[in-house]
Amino acid sequence: ALLAAGGSGVANQGLSGCDGVTAGAVADTIVAPYNVVPNLDDDVAVVAVEPVAANMGLVPPAPGFLEGLRAECDRVGALLLFDEVITGFRLANGGATEWYGVRPDVWCFGKVIGGGLPMGAFGASREVMGHLAPLGGVYQAGTLSGNPVAMAAGLATLRAADDAVYAALDANADQLSGLIGDALTEVGIAHRIPRAGNMFSVFFGDQPVTDFASARATETWRFPAFFHGLLDGGVYPPPSAYESWFVSAALDDDAFDRIAAALPGAARAAAQASVPA
Repeated sequence: ALLAAGGSGVANQGLSGCDGVTAGAVADTIVAPYNVVPNLDDDVAVVAVEPVAANMGLVPPAPGFLEGLRAECDRVGALLLFDEVITGFRLANGGATEWYGVRPDVWCFGKVIGGGLPMGAFGASREVMGHLAPLGGVYQAGTLSGNPVAMAAGLATLRAADDAVYAALDANADQLSGLIGDALTEVGIAHRIPRAGNMFSVFFGDQPVTDFASARATETWRFPAFFHGLLDGGVYPPPSAYESWFVSAALDDDAFDRIAAALPGAARAAAQASVPA
């Protein structure tokens, strides 16, 4: 995989956001802002999107965004690809596709599907998958594809992920995000905690966050103090303001008590942080 312009907000310029990736390699790629339905030309082959943006903090899809992408792809005959590496089997057994009720043509999966071991997968309709060898002319292979240890871990995880597990995840995310919000409110920090099921993130500031540009406009300079305040209290949160928060079904009352004890100090540290010179 080549990173063309991850989270850059660059549109229609074919720019690379990664050293070593030439302009030629990304010349056929158009990067559009999240939560904006682009006007597609009929030479567009595929629109790839995270149905829930989870690499700029957590930014849920605006009402009508995914539906608009589906309609626009249908209009020009392009495929709609959901990158469900993060959302797949995390939001629900059917991932964001089930959660939002919009069906893509192609899916990509990772993370949860491997049960903690390295594994990725992709799928599509029989018509699309029929283009892969040996049925079609597109060659695809992998030295470690079908690794039996990773397959066993992934199957065990998916079998354990029943409705009760997802209910516990949603409840834990609700409790944790509520504790964080209460602590930040107590010290007078404006903040937003967007949610998508059991996923959320913490943005400092009171402006809506709908894409990477608005995520960058938040008070990210408060996050290091907040992070280290929690870490000093024995709680290990995501290490970046642009990472999503994930919860575990294993969180219990003792864990929440430790988190609740660490949050006031972390919130005070964030409140006392200053804008870098």
